[in-house]
Amino acid sequence: MLYRFHQYINEKKVSEFYHDELNPKFWTKKTNKDGSIDWVFDKNIRKKLLKIADDFYSKFEDTIGKPKIVDIQLTGSLSNYNYTDYSDLDVHILVDFDKIDAPKKVLKSAIDGIRFIWNLRHDVKLRGHEVETYMQDEDEPHTASGLYSLMDDEWIVKPQFDPPTVDPADVQTKYEGIASDIDKLESKLAKDKLPADQAKLLFSRANKLKDKIMKMRKEGLSEEGEFSVGNLAFKKLRNKGYIEKLIDTISLAYDKIYSE
Repeated sequence: MLYRFHQYINEKKVSEFYHDELNPKFWTKKTNKDGSIDWVFDKNIRKKLLKIADDFYSKFEDTIGKPKIVDIQLTGSLSNYNYTDYSDLDVHILVDFDKIDAPKKVLKSAIDGIRFIWNLRHDVKLRGHEVETYMQDEDEPHTASGLYSLMDDEWIVKPQFDPPTVDPADVQTKYEGIASDIDKLESKLAKDKLPADQAKLLFSRANKLKDKIMKMRKEGLSEEGEFSVGNLAFKKLRNKGYIEKLIDTISLAYDKIYSE
């Protein structure tokens, strides 16, 4: 049976996927004189995010120079109604890449490398949510149903409350099946003495399962959007730690193939 999200949020079935307000850790509801609703972003969090973004951007100065920042934006589920306890504060720093004297491929590689080192050295959390920083070309297309300028302290794209239709039983069934497969793989790899041929087989199965999960999410997003069964099942697997468990299982299987 299909439900509108607000019907079963009260039943606590899939409340982790959609809410009737923005995250109250960061947003305060404001009612305007005309009765319309607005959302005010926490000024202290905004100040910290701008400082983090500036510190992150300063790491690029020796590599690509430091052209003027066009905007610093908050995007993703924490600027929308579909946040979870595991959502990141996605902060995008917009720069005009044409003002950087470097080929686009080289530039992207340098940016990815610096961002990797930054995330390796820093694990910043604000009110329980990790801060993820990105550098983005100002001309790069970015589709978002909720987009907030931290620099200007105003909405670029104001999110609309529009609960989607979904079958929570389908999400749970898909989640439980894949979670069970991951648990079984982990259990088999836990044996102290595992022949290399069995480790190779489990390594192959774990990689196929990873590919299956990513295909499920990709097809779900392309065919039905972020509230497809495939994408919601993926989110639940990630939130419950199963994606990380699968990656660890693949690494363990590899080690057991070559260990003596």
